[in-house]
Amino acid sequence: MTKLFKMSSGNARKLVSKLVFKNGLIPAVAKNNSGKVLMVGFMNRKSLLKTLTTGYMHYYSRSRRRIWMKGEESGFKQRVLEVRVNCENNSLLFTVEQEGLGACHMGYETCFYRKASIRGVFKKVEEKKFNPKRVYGPSRLKTSKKLLKE
Repeated sequence: MTKLFKMSSGNARKLVSKLVFKNGLIPAVAKNNSGKVLMVGFMNRKSLLKTLTTGYMHYYSRSRRRIWMKGEESGFKQRVLEVRVNCENNSLLFTVEQEGLGACHMGYETCFYRKASIRGVFKKVEEKKFNPKRVYGPSRLKTSKKLLKE
C-alpha cells in the first residue's frame, strides 16, 4: 500500500483558499498510478477539505446535493496518493489507489469504458468488473440507465 496523502486542517484550509471555485464547485479528476482516468467529479470546499484531511476522496453530488465519500455504498474507496492543480487553480487532478473492483457505479473499473466511433456511436471497450445491481441495488441504476444509450 502506498503512503496516504493527508494534511492538517490548517494546511488544507490554506490550500483551498488558493483555488478558484465556479458556482461553489471545482472539477476533480481521479486517476490511478498507471495514469488511467477513473472518474471525474465535483468538489465543494467542504468535500475538498474532508478529502485533504482524511486522505480519502469525497465529492459533492449535484443531484443529491450532499457530500459523499467514494465507496460509501460499495466499499470501493479511493485513497489519495497525490494532489495536483492546473495552471489556473480551477481544477484538480488526484492520483488515487482504487480499492475494490472499480470506480464506476455501472460496474466498470473506469467511468470511461466507452469510446466514440466515427459512426457517431459509443462502443464499450472494457469489460465489467462487478455486478452493480448486487453492489448498489437496482434503484440507483435506473437513473443512470436513462442517461445511457447503450
